[in-house]
Amino acid sequence: MNSDFKELQNKWESSKKSLDLSATNFERFYAKIKRKEKENYFFYYGTIIILSITLIVISLFFYYVAPVKEVLSRLGAGVMIFGLVFRILIEIISIYKAKKISNLDNTLKTAENTLHFHEFRKTIHKVIAPVIIGFYTIGFYMITPEFSIHMESWNIVLIDVSYVVIAIILFIIIRKGVKKEMQKLKDIVTLKNDITD
Repeated sequence: MNSDFKELQNKWESSKKSLDLSATNFERFYAKIKRKEKENYFFYYGTIIILSITLIVISLFFYYVAPVKEVLSRLGAGVMIFGLVFRILIEIISIYKAKKISNLDNTLKTAENTLHFHEFRKTIHKVIAPVIIGFYTIGFYMITPEFSIHMESWNIVLIDVSYVVIAIILFIIIRKGVKKEMQKLKDIVTLKNDITD
């Protein structure tokens, strides 16, 4: 009887240690997930701030500095402004969707929702963002003819060339940020899948 009790006590102690270890692993995974999610939120809010500043500057520029009068130019300015507003809305929707993924739901559902969110962000970066940039660029060049009436041609060439150079630099910087975000989302999906295994 005494040996049975000892055996039962040993099993209990070993199960308890295993349970404590699992809880520690879970806490570690959960902390990593939270850290990566927080970093992605900074990325989303940072993108909204940068796009909002750009929107304000461009709007003020077209309103006070160079109010465009030609229909083509107004359409171009509208396309540029609409593209920025649309992109800001997408980032706001992304934050809303990310916050909807509850870590307290059952872990399998959370991992699945995170995977769907990852796919949503991939679609934004691979499809929607390039389309917006394309429209923004078209809008920019739709304004050029009116500017050429008021400026010398070398200034127009300089503006057009600098737009391309700035676009390339921004593309490289944004691409780095996007790669980091996508890697963090992949890591979050992996960590959540590890918890469910």
